Amino acid sequence: MDMYRFGIVGGGLMGHGIAVALARAGFGVVVYDPDPATLASLGARVEQALGRCGATPPDLRSAAGRVTAAATPADLAHRSDIVVEAVPERLEVKHTVLAALEEHISAVTPVWSNTSVLPLTEVGKGMRHPRRLVGVHWWNPPYAIPLVEVAPGAETDHRFVQEACDLLNGLGKTTVRLNRDVPGFVGNRLQFALLREALHLLEQGVCDAVTIDTVMRTSLALRWPAVGPMENADFIGLELTRDILSSLSPHLSARAGGFPVLDDLIGAGHRGRVSGGGLLPWPEGRGEDVARRLDSGIRAHLAPTGNGPA
Repeated sequence: MDMYRFGIVGGGLMGHGIAVALARAGFGVVVYDPDPATLASLGARVEQALGRCGATPPDLRSAAGRVTAAATPADLAHRSDIVVEAVPERLEVKHTVLAALEEHISAVTPVWSNTSVLPLTEVGKGMRHPRRLVGVHWWNPPYAIPLVEVAPGAETDHRFVQEACDLLNGLGKTTVRLNRDVPGFVGNRLQFALLREALHLLEQGVCDAVTIDTVMRTSLALRWPAVGPMENADFIGLELTRDILSSLSPHLSARAGGFPVLDDLIGAGHRGRVSGGGLLPWPEGRGEDVARRLDSGIRAHLAPTGNGPA
């Protein structure tokens, strides 16, 4: 495993996080991003993430030294055995990036796409050799959350899927392999189904955003790490589960279009953390506080089981 060199296209939130996860496991990682500012800040962000991981100063320096920047896509391709695509979730952007990469990598170099929304088969339509494209969806932060979802596209050679699973399992990741390509994989479909209902409750005036987060953090969030929804359905009994769904389903959101509450906020310039406000206020320092809480909360949950992240 230590022979592989990873190239990551996209040095943003997910790209630098995946680089940290791989560097901590001992891999050499080279990162390219077309934005000079993103590339220039790569080293500082990698070191910051390693610090959050609790790395000792010698380990931090060693892991950070395994992450370097590439000047061009060609430079990255020539220094990589496996290429990871972690660019924005826009099909035209992914097609452009993958087409450029294929100018410089062999037809059998594995390409992992971190898409979590777009159908992998559609992503692969921008490639000359889609058989080596694998959906490898890391969760944020990639160096802390154990799960990685792996899926094939319609043209993917399953040998590349198995190789990805074997490598990720070797990193100590909890790797799940989907039977087929589906937008959102498993995790994001569940996550955004819940968010759709949360926005529906907000739009209907049932409660405010703080109440929704309070309910989630002090009830469901405590149950789900121990018992998933399928096991819980069996646990309470399928007859009761059926009766609850039959009564509740007609009242749940089935919206397939836009969300006025989001449209109105965005139209008024309230875009969330980056603008200082969104569904909630984001005063200075709250973003870093949330990042710390995410990391410490994940690690606090994983530590008692000895099942820590890679």
